[in-house]
Amino acid sequence: MDVLRPKILNIDGRQYRLNTADCCPNECDETETHNTEMSESLPAYVERDDIDEECDDLNIYMEGGRCVLKLEVPNTFYGLIIGRSRENLKHLEYQTKTRIKIPSMKEKNIITIKGEQRAHILSAKSKIDAIVKRGRAKQSMTHFVSLPMVNPIVIDNYLAFKKMVLDECGQCRGVTELLFQDQLRLHLTITCFVLCDAAEIKRAINLMDQCENTIIKPMNLKSLDILVSGLDCMNDDPSEVNVLYAKVKSPEIQMLADKIQTFFQDCDLALPPRSNHVKLHVTLMNTGFYEYQASVNGDFGNPSHLTFDARKIIEKFNDYTFGTVQLTDIHLSQRHTTDSNGYYKSSTVLKL
Repeated sequence: MDVLRPKILNIDGRQYRLNTADCCPNECDETETHNTEMSESLPAYVERDDIDEECDDLNIYMEGGRCVLKLEVPNTFYGLIIGRSRENLKHLEYQTKTRIKIPSMKEKNIITIKGEQRAHILSAKSKIDAIVKRGRAKQSMTHFVSLPMVNPIVIDNYLAFKKMVLDECGQCRGVTELLFQDQLRLHLTITCFVLCDAAEIKRAINLMDQCENTIIKPMNLKSLDILVSGLDCMNDDPSEVNVLYAKVKSPEIQMLADKIQTFFQDCDLALPPRSNHVKLHVTLMNTGFYEYQASVNGDFGNPSHLTFDARKIIEKFNDYTFGTVQLTDIHLSQRHTTDSNGYYKSSTVLKL
């Protein structure tokens, strides 16, 4: 046997290297001849995690002697599940020995899975969940959990900072008024979500209520006065900055943010943070703002990775104090929206 080109055994769509040189060298050809027969006779491969998964809350029922599961999935991900020429769907059905019905765009977002055994249903569900999770990671964020950081003093100080930066650093590469956050939208972001339909938004609202009862209230927060002071940027090179932010230091709020992030991460709504803790920051200048991108790329341009030179800004205003904010509530905010008060529209608000 050529060790660099071992024979491949195909079982239920999965490929396994066949090492027979040491134990049964005469069986290679026979095994290869009967690959198809073996594949058809073996049961569907089911991941160990699928079998051990807690599925008490899944409403798998019997219909016509077959197991049936109705799975609510946003239609945003149907194309990924079906694939080109339905190849993904056919492969998924073959792998799990199930039949999967994808609803039309006019029907409710309910995928129907039918199979002979419960294990087959769980295997199909697990694979669909994995496809949706990968697809969700590629979508733009739609909602975020935020702490508004606005009051008259902070707004006045921020507008004064903005004027001084434009006056004294306006000649620096990339620095324009379009980089600045709206003064009524200053906030701390705890975590971000991709919520694709009304059902997912409703679930996020219910989870916010659970978060209030299991995390926020038991913490019995004492100090809700947060000082916003100092500058920093999201990358290590101040000459190539995409986000400039004001720093916030509060052990209690840091603990609260970390617990909320972990809660939604465990619920499969939030991605893990880049470090061990949520980065508490109030964005002041951001090249990702739509108006700035449009000014560079045009209204129909593709978003690009733009930067500006913040060295002079940081040098001059590194210790700038914006003021103290007393936190009163936590919002589930909608991106790219504006409420009547100038802040982001909220799907729900929790009082602290």
